[in-house]
Amino acid sequence: MNELPEQLRQASPVGEQDNMAQQYDMQIFISAGMPEGVLKHLFSQATEFPRGRVRFVLRGFTPQKIGPLIAKLRALMPDPNADDLVIEVDPGAFRAYAVDAVPVYLVKEKSPKGDKWFEVRGTQSLKVAQQNVKRRSSLMMGELYAISEPDILSVIEDRAKNNDWEPVIARAKERAMRNLKPGFDLPTATETTVRFFTPTFTVPHDIESPGKEGQGKVLLAREGQVVKLLEHTKLPAPIIVFDPSDVRQTKLVKSWLKKKEYSRADLFVVGFNLQSMDAKTPVTLELANTFKRPVYPWMAKLNERMGVESVPSIVEQEGDRLKIQSISPQAYE
Repeated sequence: MNELPEQLRQASPVGEQDNMAQQYDMQIFISAGMPEGVLKHLFSQATEFPRGRVRFVLRGFTPQKIGPLIAKLRALMPDPNADDLVIEVDPGAFRAYAVDAVPVYLVKEKSPKGDKWFEVRGTQSLKVAQQNVKRRSSLMMGELYAISEPDILSVIEDRAKNNDWEPVIARAKERAMRNLKPGFDLPTATETTVRFFTPTFTVPHDIESPGKEGQGKVLLAREGQVVKLLEHTKLPAPIIVFDPSDVRQTKLVKSWLKKKEYSRADLFVVGFNLQSMDAKTPVTLELANTFKRPVYPWMAKLNERMGVESVPSIVEQEGDRLKIQSISPQAYE
């Protein structure tokens, strides 16, 4: 690249993870400060490509003025009400490709050995940019314009430097204390039982998606349809729900975790009145230190989905239903 600075160059910034870009055939870095005629032509030409294969990239926007920016760009599109064009704010891409003036075109060249991106700068049509890549023409082909939008990442970074974060951190810690404290209770099991529960969801209204090529609609789920949730997902590990204020339950849970089948179990705790030793530390974090793994609060909504009736309980998936073992701690006294 450095040996031929005036020639078309391969656009591959070191270390860039550009996986999302692979779905596009071309990326064009633009600015709303470019002549409107140039933008109009570029937007119009993009509609001649397969839908979603061309991406326009902006560096940022003036804070609290993104609405006018969107309105201006939409007014320059062939159909302001359509969503045919992909226009995204991606300051990281501007940095990765060192774009300091626009337009800049990144054109993907497909090859059996792997796709490659090439860069060409200056005003030209999209098809001419592709032709210039094929011919390995010079890097600069047309007029460049200044970027009118600020680098939104720089704006955020500058504002972050000027903020007093201590009150923000204090409020976040306070919220964490509230959110990580169990707010739900269950009775202690008085006998050892095994029961099964099938988590379901009732579709509140018809759910549709756009049809192929954006034509028509496809019905995904009908109002009132009952969906068995475990037909579409899996528990990654067994779940153990218990009351850590009960020493018997704590001992039981520690013994279960030593067994191979429960060694990866997720731990959830109940108990309105659970208190941490340190008032500044959520009780679930203290328990996490004790059990050497994350410990989560068991919530009412979660219990509705899982059907646990008493603690301690072990919840495991069997097909499209849950197997719930509730164990009486009295048997282990």
